[in-house]
Amino acid sequence: MKILISLLIIVTIACSSNKYYPVIGVITEIHSNRHELSIHHDEIEKFMMAMTMNFKLKPNDDIGRFSVGDSVHFRLSFEGNNGFATHFKIIDNVAVDVKDDDFWDEDDPYSPIDIGDTLTDASFTDMFGNSVNLSDSDGKFRFISFIFTRCPMPNMCPALLFKQQYLAETLADKNIEIIMISFDYIHDTPQILKNAYQTTFEGHDNWQMWSSHTHIDDLYKLTKQAMFAFWGVEENDIGHNMRCVLLDPNRRMIKTFDGLDWLPIDAKANIEKMMMLAD
Repeated sequence: MKILISLLIIVTIACSSNKYYPVIGVITEIHSNRHELSIHHDEIEKFMMAMTMNFKLKPNDDIGRFSVGDSVHFRLSFEGNNGFATHFKIIDNVAVDVKDDDFWDEDDPYSPIDIGDTLTDASFTDMFGNSVNLSDSDGKFRFISFIFTRCPMPNMCPALLFKQQYLAETLADKNIEIIMISFDYIHDTPQILKNAYQTTFEGHDNWQMWSSHTHIDDLYKLTKQAMFAFWGVEENDIGHNMRCVLLDPNRRMIKTFDGLDWLPIDAKANIEKMMMLAD
């Protein structure tokens, strides 16, 4: 638990100055239930490349005043470990090119599976350059999540890293592997992952980080079946949803965790319950 605490302290110190960055973008989706806006934004100078991502509003901000297509100027404001979109100015409303969502095309050989169905085996490379397969851990439960190293938002991919570390530490004596996979198949080579995460992962035999570099077909196979969506890697304009999946020892998907509002202590309780039911 010491490593987790030290990482949290580092992020807290890094964000404690309540910095903010000016952002320009266009609203592409409105998520009223999560009080979030999906915004395709320009590069945020000295902070983030252009991408489409979800921005959380403050609780008292009226999300009803926004519409899809609103061209907005706003601040990405950091308060402690949390990032919020604030100080909005709606400049105009523009046509948004809504393409047919073929990510979940039923004719695709890698279409989504249902709870209880089995994920197809997939191959990746771990951060040390070793070939790994999802089937290598058959016989164990697996908790799988997806991130990319260039995500700078402390309450998104970095927060997911902390949650997975908590699960790896508190479930160390259980029959489960915690697996994180980078979906940035261009940038996140095994060496990049090793440079970024080796120290964090040390001492956790049940926690792995995998690269999808040179494994794009396997990546699409796994992410589509698990209904984790991402886009824009080749355009350097990355967007993605947030989903973790729990597999049983037979590689059947038995539970999903969407978004990032779930607490690791609750996930641990859910996992232990599912493991008990499987006995």
